[in-house]
Amino acid sequence: MNHLLDIQIKDVAPHIFKRPFLFVEPNTRMLQIATFLAIGPQIYVDGVIVIDDKIQRGRPIGRISSKHIISNILDSGYPDWFRTSASQIMDGFVMPLEMDSPLKRALEVFEKTRFAFIPILAKKNDRMEDEEGDSLVVSASFAIRDILPLIAKANLSTPINEVSSRLISDKRNTSVRNALDYMLNKGIRNIGIKEELSAHDD
Repeated sequence: MNHLLDIQIKDVAPHIFKRPFLFVEPNTRMLQIATFLAIGPQIYVDGVIVIDDKIQRGRPIGRISSKHIISNILDSGYPDWFRTSASQIMDGFVMPLEMDSPLKRALEVFEKTRFAFIPILAKKNDRMEDEEGDSLVVSASFAIRDILPLIAKANLSTPINEVSSRLISDKRNTSVRNALDYMLNKGIRNIGIKEELSAHDD
């Protein structure tokens, strides 16, 4: 497995440079961001990159995941959450990587930031007319799911209990807000629903 960790991102997942990546400007409102993320799964994108060309052209200044949107909705309430902008809810701890970075660097970023995707930088396309033709800009978004096939081929012997999370469940009459609050605070992506048995059930 160690030799796989040294493979460059551009070789591990060349397909990410052929698909679009979602990005917004800092002043983009929540309604538009939420719409972007709604189509994310269709192109295997797990979040939105925030880019401010006035500060750093083509460079990321933040990331937004579905967790940020849900948290904003819960904190702001309706209809105030519509007026929230990307810069108000984004995570500014971006840590982008270059396309030549080894896979192990990506895994380190995933673990450190607890984000499921990383902006990948590459030199500007020759078709882009700019004085700084060699500067690096966001060219793709690299997600954990992009390396799942590679992990499967690695035939890892690690016991599943070492990488799995606890199965959490709650009562079926728990409100959506309380369930989401619990999931966000505990860092849980999925929650089961308990089926309460009556006294007559075996």
